[in-house]
Amino acid sequence: MLHLNKLLCIFVLLIAVGLASAEENCRYFWVVRDGLSTPEEIDELLIRAQAAGANGVLVQVVGRGEAYYKSELLPSADFSGFEDPLQYVIQKAVPMGMEVHAWVNAYLVWSAPWEPESPDHIYHTHPEWFTSHINGRSSRSYTQEQAEAVGLVGATLSPAFPGVRRFITDVAVEIAENYNIHGIHLDYIRYPNSSFGYSPEELELFKIATGFTPEEEPEQWGIWRQQQVTETVSTVRASLRSVDPGVLLSCAVMANPYSAASEFSCDWQTWLTRGLVDFVCPMAYTSDPERALELAASTTSMYPEKVVYGIGVWNQTVSNALAGAEEALSLGAGGICVFSLNSLPSGGEQTIRRSWGTGAPEHGVSPAYFNRVRIP
Repeated sequence: MLHLNKLLCIFVLLIAVGLASAEENCRYFWVVRDGLSTPEEIDELLIRAQAAGANGVLVQVVGRGEAYYKSELLPSADFSGFEDPLQYVIQKAVPMGMEVHAWVNAYLVWSAPWEPESPDHIYHTHPEWFTSHINGRSSRSYTQEQAEAVGLVGATLSPAFPGVRRFITDVAVEIAENYNIHGIHLDYIRYPNSSFGYSPEELELFKIATGFTPEEEPEQWGIWRQQQVTETVSTVRASLRSVDPGVLLSCAVMANPYSAASEFSCDWQTWLTRGLVDFVCPMAYTSDPERALELAASTTSMYPEKVVYGIGVWNQTVSNALAGAEEALSLGAGGICVFSLNSLPSGGEQTIRRSWGTGAPEHGVSPAYFNRVRIP
């Protein structure tokens, strides 16, 4: 005789399958941390998301190595005495029919022109964990102007260090264990570019693993770098499954899958093949209509149903941004994610809602939610 809990799970699953047939696509917004400072700001953003027909928000709760939630691992961000932005979003968004995914900047941990104030910030506690430029300079030591010149956003941890993988994994697990979220969403889960990864410690790890230097075996060097990033994703995935198998794992990725792997060591098609992530959000932020169509095709060339196509509305009209998204959907993409809710122009809600079509009810959640059946 089946255990009562298992019967309940099967019942939930049957209901989910029926509902999923009516909800074809993920309809998500990225929500940047600067909109989490007060309850009033969050309320306004969520009302706009609901008006646009969204069924999920990816909320940036870890930006520059600081937490917009109650954390024992990270120093707190400044949100004006507001007790817990993440918990507030969950309490408000879920009854409105929206999933909540916790967006975590992975390797990028600082980008301000000043150093972190908290002595507990990883910038101060583990300076040895940061990746270095091919010239030997640590990503931790660049000014904003210098960083821009070498294609660096800010101080970036090295994917090659086991301690870094544990750190990122511990943050993801802390959130999953303490909050009723639908997913963890990793951003900056890549090397800054092919010119980084050259600290003496990183080169030594490659030497130990292969017996070569990057100059001696450039192809092997590229493969090894990809493996370091993939190992972080794999570690996060395994740990999340151990604490809550229902929590989804997704990543924001460079849109072109080929340059993502070769230039940024972000081999996201392999992650999908291996089942390391539930979906990816390719950041196809181009304002060039022809380029948008090209990216729609390349991002959906494998596992299109696991691609939630990312568009930018801060650098172009909403209608222009939606052209690539509509092409991706026609090619089988699993949905759209808009960057960002914070920068959505006034009136953009209705334009997006019309693009999402009749499958955008006032309430409801995406198919991704229906995979969250917990088997005891």
